Amino acid sequence: MYQHFQTIVSRFFDLIPERKIYNLEYCKELDRQTRIIQFPGSLIGSIALLGFAFDTDAKLHPEFPEMFYFRLGFTILCVFYIFLNLFNQSRNIQSRLEGLTWGYVVYGYVLFTTSFFTGRIADDAPYVSGLQMVVIILSFLPLPRKTLFIYYPISIFLFLTAVIIYKPSLNTPATDYSMQNLILSYILGVFSGLIIERYRFHSFLNHLRITKKNEEVTKAAEALQALKSQQDGDYFLTTLLFDPLIGKELDGNAVTIDTVLNQYKKFQFRSKEYQLGGDYLSVYNLILQGKRYKAFVNGDAMGKSIQGAGGAIVLGAVYNSIIIRSKMDPTSSNRSPERWLHDCYLDLQKIFETFDGAMLVSAVIGLLEESTGTLYFINLEHPWVILYRDAKASFIEEEIHYYKLGVMEVPSNRFISVFQMKKGDKIFCGSDGKDDLVISNSGKYRDINEDQNLVLDCIEKSNGDLQNLVSVLETKGKYSDDLSLISLEYNLESISKPGKFWKEAKKLIKERQNSKALELLLSYPSALDTSILELKFITKLYEKEGDLLKAMEYASLALENFPSDTSWMFHTSVLYKRLYSIYKSQSFLFESQELSERVRLRQPNNIRNLIHLADVCRLLGDKDRTSYLVQILKKISPENKKLEELIRLL
Repeated sequence: MYQHFQTIVSRFFDLIPERKIYNLEYCKELDRQTRIIQFPGSLIGSIALLGFAFDTDAKLHPEFPEMFYFRLGFTILCVFYIFLNLFNQSRNIQSRLEGLTWGYVVYGYVLFTTSFFTGRIADDAPYVSGLQMVVIILSFLPLPRKTLFIYYPISIFLFLTAVIIYKPSLNTPATDYSMQNLILSYILGVFSGLIIERYRFHSFLNHLRITKKNEEVTKAAEALQALKSQQDGDYFLTTLLFDPLIGKELDGNAVTIDTVLNQYKKFQFRSKEYQLGGDYLSVYNLILQGKRYKAFVNGDAMGKSIQGAGGAIVLGAVYNSIIIRSKMDPTSSNRSPERWLHDCYLDLQKIFETFDGAMLVSAVIGLLEESTGTLYFINLEHPWVILYRDAKASFIEEEIHYYKLGVMEVPSNRFISVFQMKKGDKIFCGSDGKDDLVISNSGKYRDINEDQNLVLDCIEKSNGDLQNLVSVLETKGKYSDDLSLISLEYNLESISKPGKFWKEAKKLIKERQNSKALELLLSYPSALDTSILELKFITKLYEKEGDLLKAMEYASLALENFPSDTSWMFHTSVLYKRLYSIYKSQSFLFESQELSERVRLRQPNNIRNLIHLADVCRLLGDKDRTSYLVQILKKISPENKKLEELIRLL
């Protein structure tokens, strides 16, 4: 029963813990509200009682002149606060005499003096009604609710004290009516004051909670902004490391190069926009064995933004070091394009293996020979290389033989792809950003393009222009990943068609008049005017005549002008071995081995070449290399008769 009563009292008086917790903040809020009404309240108070002081009081109660000084004192008090308020505002200061202090003083003066003087003339109903109005005013003022329980008892005490001292007549029905109204006004003042104060306090509490929540949100937003600024700073520093690694050397007229690098992650730093991602590309000039090449790479590192950028930076740093070493070290620059690509792959793979599979990179690494248009490249699980020829786009690969850089399982067979470009041909290398277009974004899931031939149609629509290709791709869908593209167009014309003596020479060969046919084919003004086919026939004619030195001269010339012919490279290697059998010079064996190794890098499962290469290594006395090749042959073709013969020779 007691607990139930206690609960009712607690609810009535709104005895919640927040009143103690936020008492100081609540008092500050009441002080703020009181300061708002202080100036207009003082203005009203300064004139509110002057009519009573100079007219009404003298007519109704001339025996009570003290009321004049009470009225006038209130006016003086209000005027004082007006000037105090103006003075403090002019100096932009806040005085403790303002706000709640003003409310306590001004209202206390009115209530207490009114209570005492009304008690003296309690038999005058109009004056009692005036006290009722003053009593009710307290419930509307922004003062703490404890003021109700302090000021009302004091007011009642002063009223009763005056009644006892001056003994006004309270026995009439009119005075009974007035006293009942006065009592009701005190009761109503308490209840209405508690209700209004409760509403005021809970409004303050809700506002305070919202403010605190906003502060928390603001602090969280500021913290996020600080983190974002820090992150953007890290991104910016990463771009400072990444950008210098992108190379683009465009000198010469043999090859026209164009590139696009559009990283998916964009960010603002110091009012400038930057981009960051895992795509990487570079094109450099390179000289290998005296020939000029365009060395290019297009890579796509695993991961988004900063993670992908880390892989791209590692790729760029290692690739740039390989390029610099190849330019400065004579030994490095004296390698064949196949060997250079093979060693480049191994150098990159060894670096990415150290990350234990945590950083993978797909890439196309290539060399384009400027004089002949021969393209050498390896594809490390990157999108296929595209050829644009005669307004048609097509893939020049059918399968991929390598894993991504960083995959711990390295393929045993290395395939160096070789492709012969013609004048006007253009090849495109690009990351999967060109394929992974968001075709539609309706509903819960995105519809990503799965048609690998879409890019072929786009290249044809863009007429092979790289910048137009980007625009055409944007019409197909939105990018969902980093986009990088390289295009290389070959501009030189090569002598591929036989000359005017070819038909007659071919007729003489059929008639077994080899000497005349050879004489006719040699009648061109220069070997440069001789087609590849004619050079090959000259080589074979010299072979038939037994002049292997001359045959080698023209075989090498044909190979130099058309290095993409792998079968002719093998033929030339065998020819060098035949020269060794005659002249016993190991230089011929070294040349034969070099060409055969290049054939093996292109066609690692070519049985004839493997047997030939093993025999060359045997003749050079390289037992380890010979044994290694024999073991490979045993796995590929264990019953091969030439292999058995080679084993007997060993």
